Amino acid sequence: MKRKTLINTLYVGWIASLLIATFAVLGYIHNKTNRLHSEIRNNIESIFDGQSDGDPIITDNDGFFDVQYSGHKVKHYKRIAIPSKPSKLPNTPDNELYGKFDEQLKEQWQESYGDLSSLYALNWGDEYPNNYDDGWTIVRICCCGSDDEFIQTNVFFPYQVGLKRTEWGNYYTVEDAVADAYEFYTTNEKSGFADRFQKGSINRIWSRIYDCCNEYFCIVKNENASSWKAGIPIVKNVKNLSYEEIQRKYPYENGWMHNGFYRVFIAASQETKYKIEKIEWAISDDRNSLLLWWGLGISIVFLGCIIPLTIIQRKSNKRKKESLHERLCRLCSPEQFVANYDKEKLDAANEISKCLMQIDPKDKEELASLANRAISELEISIIDENELVEMREKANPSNYIKPYDPDKVSIANEAYSLLEKERLTYEEYIRVKSLLEKL
Repeated sequence: MKRKTLINTLYVGWIASLLIATFAVLGYIHNKTNRLHSEIRNNIESIFDGQSDGDPIITDNDGFFDVQYSGHKVKHYKRIAIPSKPSKLPNTPDNELYGKFDEQLKEQWQESYGDLSSLYALNWGDEYPNNYDDGWTIVRICCCGSDDEFIQTNVFFPYQVGLKRTEWGNYYTVEDAVADAYEFYTTNEKSGFADRFQKGSINRIWSRIYDCCNEYFCIVKNENASSWKAGIPIVKNVKNLSYEEIQRKYPYENGWMHNGFYRVFIAASQETKYKIEKIEWAISDDRNSLLLWWGLGISIVFLGCIIPLTIIQRKSNKRKKESLHERLCRLCSPEQFVANYDKEKLDAANEISKCLMQIDPKDKEELASLANRAISELEISIIDENELVEMREKANPSNYIKPYDPDKVSIANEAYSLLEKERLTYEEYIRVKSLLEKL
């Protein structure tokens, strides 16, 4: 392959290799992103589905329950009015559906307040929430499906206590009722919490969750979560907020526990959502770093081949443009024969160089004579080695066999036979050049 063709091929290969490397890196980053995304999901889900060592595991969407705090004195509470019993609308055709709905409200009221003698609101006197002022709080954590709401957590706490009417009087206090409620929710299976309650588990679970974060993904709080529980909020009136906004932000009613002496009303806070967030800067840094190093590596390899070949090619082109006079001055310079000293060749080179300085550079006959002297006396070839290789490549008869061209085969054969000689005379050199021009 000709050197120029080889250089051009290397340039094309360089560009193609950079493109291939770019697509390869982008594909690698894409696959790595998918792999690490699946990895963080699977690792966190394994904490909740029984595949992770450590705490007993809950496999449904209720997740884990743990105490956030307990045993604190219920400091601020006040007696409030028991809600009024709903009045039934007249049973007319226009009000029939409303009457049925009102009957349901009446039944709900009867279950919640019908047997109470007094009702107390907890956590009164301070802006909600006032932690450690309602006796206890149970925190829940669970793993869900959506990336934007992957981890959800909220809390449950008492917000009202009703003391019941009894035949012999009621000696329970609000504090007693709140303490009993805590025991019920953490030890009694009927509460729905006890069989999922694992004291001290939440911190360990969060530690494991954060350990699952990897190079490209982490767990962060979702400040813009859109979903919310549409329960009845325990806070009814908040300045400058609509009822819907109160529903979104404030805890809602979540049932009650009771015995023959009291009923403790429980609230649940709106869920705090944590999402799987992509670490864009880490992905970008990794991608750019790989592109940089692959690009540098490929460029170094190709430039390591291209630069030397280009230098040789430029030298070859420069020598091709030399006149015969310039070429003889270079080849016959006495300096060429000093390193490997040869008296006879040095004398001959000195005489030829002296003649070259005296003759007209355009005198073809005299130059031809000096060229033949140089070939015979100095045993040099006036054809540059690189030029000789190119001439042999072009004169090779096999180039003209397919498709077969008898005239060019004949010309090539003659030129090639001359080029096979150890040293061509100047006339033979001119003859070869003229023959190659016909090919």
